[in-house]
Amino acid sequence: MAEIEVGDVVVARGAGGRFHAVVTGVRLGRLVVERCDGRASGPLAVRDVLTVFKEAGPPGGEPRGARLRPSGQLKLDLE
Repeated sequence: MAEIEVGDVVVARGAGGRFHAVVTGVRLGRLVVERCDGRASGPLAVRDVLTVFKEAGPPGGEPRGARLRPSGQLKLDLE
């Protein structure tokens, strides 16, 4: 499993099922998380983490797709 750091998004297993959460800290060997659905959650053991999502950051190069040019159909009527 990947190294879990503060700011990572995790999918964890809890008493009510699986949930997404953001890691906000580590205390006494457990992960302090803030659930994405707003419910309360106590500290998590690492064994309860099913998946870890890391921040990829901004893309390094130009976008892969061709740049679109505006057409008459895309003009906004602001009146």
